[in-house]
Amino acid sequence: MKLTTLNYFVKVATESSFTKASEKLYISQPTLSRHIQELEAELGVALFIRRSHTITLTRAGEQFLAEVNDILTRVDKLAHMFDEQESPDRTAQIIKIGYLSNFNMSKMYELLERFKISHPHVPFLMKQDTPMKLADGLLSGQYDLVFNLLTYFQSSDTVEKAIFLENHLQIAMPVNHALSHKKKLRFSDLSQETFILLERQQSPVIVDYVVGQGLKNGFNLKANSYVKDLDEGLSLVSVGKGSAFLYSGMNDGTLEDKYRIKIVDLESDSEDQNIVAAFDKEHETSLLLDLFTFIQREL
Repeated sequence: MKLTTLNYFVKVATESSFTKASEKLYISQPTLSRHIQELEAELGVALFIRRSHTITLTRAGEQFLAEVNDILTRVDKLAHMFDEQESPDRTAQIIKIGYLSNFNMSKMYELLERFKISHPHVPFLMKQDTPMKLADGLLSGQYDLVFNLLTYFQSSDTVEKAIFLENHLQIAMPVNHALSHKKKLRFSDLSQETFILLERQQSPVIVDYVVGQGLKNGFNLKANSYVKDLDEGLSLVSVGKGSAFLYSGMNDGTLEDKYRIKIVDLESDSEDQNIVAAFDKEHETSLLLDLFTFIQREL
């Protein structure tokens, strides 16, 4: 097992792409793939889940990454222990960031890129996850920083939070729907609607909330379909299969044209659905605090 191969593994893991990693390592993609395959064969486990356009770490890959990063950090310290001025970023730990799928997270990527201007050697390991897994993963140490719904951290005293994105509930309807011309709707206006709902394990808060709001307004939500993601739900709306709930934070301004639908705001007095950047103070490091302070300052 060579240090060069371990460095290759870390680069692929943090870039989530063989193509991007090979470009930054200045080696061919087939050569990089061969090194990773040989490493997996040596370990006897798969380190990556390979899909057509993306790769993600397996559970074994996540465990291996933590150990490899520790080894490479120690080796780097040895290599530079007699330098007159050692850059603190050279030995920086990987920052593991979890974030919500389906949301418009362009601001997150922008902030991380700007943070890397002053911390060029800090690698980020990015992973999408469900709200519940993000909350649990932050407390367990699987993630160092997460971008998640505020409501999942209301009962935690150890989590430091900063509002990242204001977020409220919306309803997507076919363009010719009788209510689609409204600028804002009440839940009571939806009593006769048929809905397309996210599967509960994808976002239990949004499902439980809308079901509860229906009951509060005197009706049971009639669900026509259950879907795994926003794209599937809005595709069904576009062909007239029902109306779908979404968050404003998922709406980047292109969805109405893309799916030929109408999106209307729903009245709400709750701020629990806002998205926060959060870290667990029990796992705090100086680098993590620097990043969180930077995000707070720039928002």
